[in-house]
Amino acid sequence: MSHLRLERVWSGRLKDVSVELEAGVHVIVGAESDGTGELIELCAGVRAPRRGAVEVNGVAPSSAPACRRAIASLLPSEEGADGSRVGRWLAELGTRLGFAPEPLLERLRLEPHRTLASLSGGERRRLACHVALTRESPELVALHEPLPAVGADARAHVLGRIAELGRARVVLVTTSSLADARELGGTTFRLDRGLLSCAPGGAWPGGSGPGLDVWLEVEADAPRALVSALATEPDVLELGYAEGGTGRVRIRGAELERVAEAVARAAVSARAEIRSLRACADDLDVARAAATGLAHAAYRAVQKRPPPPAPPRVVSPTPDPSP
Repeated sequence: MSHLRLERVWSGRLKDVSVELEAGVHVIVGAESDGTGELIELCAGVRAPRRGAVEVNGVAPSSAPACRRAIASLLPSEEGADGSRVGRWLAELGTRLGFAPEPLLERLRLEPHRTLASLSGGERRRLACHVALTRESPELVALHEPLPAVGADARAHVLGRIAELGRARVVLVTTSSLADARELGGTTFRLDRGLLSCAPGGAWPGGSGPGLDVWLEVEADAPRALVSALATEPDVLELGYAEGGTGRVRIRGAELERVAEAVARAAVSARAEIRSLRACADDLDVARAAATGLAHAAYRAVQKRPPPPAPPRVVSPTPDPSP
């Protein structure tokens, strides 16, 4: 069984991060400036924490080479200064880690005679991502922005492989894309300026962010009937549909799962065939601004509250001076 523990970790941008993860897909939503890249480097063992502990199955990977080799990782920056040929390097790595290099080369469409030093930064990250996901039995999988690294053509394969690996081991993924977080699924955390917190239920990324609603875009063969059925759904807060368009309906709600269920019920009721359905993700900065705006609004509301009434003054009776 795979287990990852971070206890009161301080390192670079990270501030007092503590979390314990068991097998499953765990997605951390945040930007590079929040410390997502540093977090993956710590878990992969290529960086030691300034303070605190990082352990994979009870072992600190930064001080144990055997533990570090058992971790499949995609780092923020994959170095490629080695003059080895890609084909030879993959063959040696495959022998050591137990995978066949030929299918990987075919999928990546890389010439085996090229040197690692000749690969661009994007090519190195794409190669490293596929190598990490090819590993059969890693102790931990730690990936930084894997979906942008592989491109649209390999997206479905990578999502499927991440889900498969997550059934038996910890898969930790960092991403700055709310859309990618929704597709990856699993448990979601928020990393904001070095502080890690668990996502509030249904709010992040199910509803983009605290106080920020989610939009679904639906393409159907009978959009007018679908709109009529959706109008009776209590979880649908707003509908948008242009007559004479492509049959595309936009739906706003507070929580992604509940809005999707409302669409399913409306489609059955209206006998409308759904051709496509996708979540329209907001930008991470927009979601963060919404959360900041809510905090500011709450602060102002507290400031405007009238002061609590003063407690009643207790006056002691004056003693009678007469005997």
